[in-house]
Amino acid sequence: MVARDDSVIRGSLIACLIFLVLSLALNFFLWRSANTSSADATSAGDRLANVQRDVSTKENQLQRLKAMLGIGGFTQAEIDEMKQNASEDPEMQAIEDQYAKDMSYFGAEVEAQNRNYPALPEYLVTAIRSRNEQYGMARDEATKIRTDADADIENARTQQQLAEQERDDANKKVATLSQQFDEDRARMNEDNEKNRDKLTKTSQDFDSFRQTARTEANQLVSKTKQMQSTINTQKLQLNQLRADKFETTQGEVRYVVAGGNVVTINLGSADELRPGVTFGVIDGDETRLQDAKVKATIQVSQVQGPHLALGRVVARPDISSPIIPGDKIFSPFWAPGRVVKIALAGDIDIDGDGRNDNAAIKGQILAAGAQVAAEISSTGAVTGQLDPTIRFLVVGQDPDASNDQNAAVIATMGNVKARAAELGLTVIPAWKLEAYLKTIDDTVTTPLGSAVRGEDFPPETSIDSRRLPNDRAPIYEAQRERMQQGNKVLEP
Repeated sequence: MVARDDSVIRGSLIACLIFLVLSLALNFFLWRSANTSSADATSAGDRLANVQRDVSTKENQLQRLKAMLGIGGFTQAEIDEMKQNASEDPEMQAIEDQYAKDMSYFGAEVEAQNRNYPALPEYLVTAIRSRNEQYGMARDEATKIRTDADADIENARTQQQLAEQERDDANKKVATLSQQFDEDRARMNEDNEKNRDKLTKTSQDFDSFRQTARTEANQLVSKTKQMQSTINTQKLQLNQLRADKFETTQGEVRYVVAGGNVVTINLGSADELRPGVTFGVIDGDETRLQDAKVKATIQVSQVQGPHLALGRVVARPDISSPIIPGDKIFSPFWAPGRVVKIALAGDIDIDGDGRNDNAAIKGQILAAGAQVAAEISSTGAVTGQLDPTIRFLVVGQDPDASNDQNAAVIATMGNVKARAAELGLTVIPAWKLEAYLKTIDDTVTTPLGSAVRGEDFPPETSIDSRRLPNDRAPIYEAQRERMQQGNKVLEP
């Protein structure tokens, strides 16, 4: 049938060509004869255009038929166009519809350009073979399942017989156990009566014990509240006493040697005073140390007795305010029998340059004789141990609260201060500690070598130790005077 259609198409093409040649010849003769009207010429042109359009259509149909037979190929878009667009030729439209229907037998894995009539039988044969193989496998599997099912049925029957035998044995055992159960239940009822009596007595004892425990617990709770109230009151009083006073005076000046370079103080070995401790000197009439002005600084050079020590003046007072007996002395970094502990919190800037000066303050504290027992960073990390043995918690100035980046630092420092208040520590700003440290910094030391200064070495005054006050008992003083008088009598 395909060959016949091809012959028809070829015949049509040949007829069209013959008709075209005849038309051209006729036009030529008409043009030559000039007897044909212009209307006939126009009609002949239209007929020629129609013939050309028919030829183009036939050529397009021929290309489509070749593609259907495997010469060339269609894209998926062209196949979809065949389904949607209707052809002017009913026969060609029927062929295209049949082709689109036949090509639907191909699977999705076959590309559109490979879908044609020669490839369709091979594809269908392959699919039938695959289905036959699957059917054979399914048949084998069904046979195996049937065989396994028969074996399972046989095993089930065997198990059923065993189960029936075990059931009979179990019934006999149940009868025996039932008899034993009746005997045990009677014995258990008797034991329950005894246990009920014991439980009643135990419950009464427990109620009595619970009442006693409740009474004791209430007493303990009341005592705990009372003790907690006492602790809170004492903590409040301790914080009030230690608050911002920083420290108190520890002693006073007993005697000033002529020239004002050496003094004696009423602290000594009994107070566990050691050489090298530095004290600030304030006027004896001052009542508030935190408001007093430090007139001079002395450094202990020799401990001479239980309550007597010799001190060297390292920062001299003004002429208008000399050191006199009765002046008070103090040191924020010394306490009898123990080392003063100080803690640093946060980033401390003492010179306003925007950089951390914690290392410098730490060095000044150590040089003054105190100990840095703990350091708390701006992130809350603690180096050392923060406990009630620490005397002061030194904090820097809080950062700018308007900057959101400083919110975490401000919150951390607030928690540190609250913790210090719980431990009874005195929180002081860095500038206040620095004000005390300035009275004993390196500017009051005497340089040596090439940096020696003449004003650092004024004329020495001869010191008569007999004029210095001491804390020896009067009996030893009287004995020493008698020995001196005896020595004068023996002199020639």
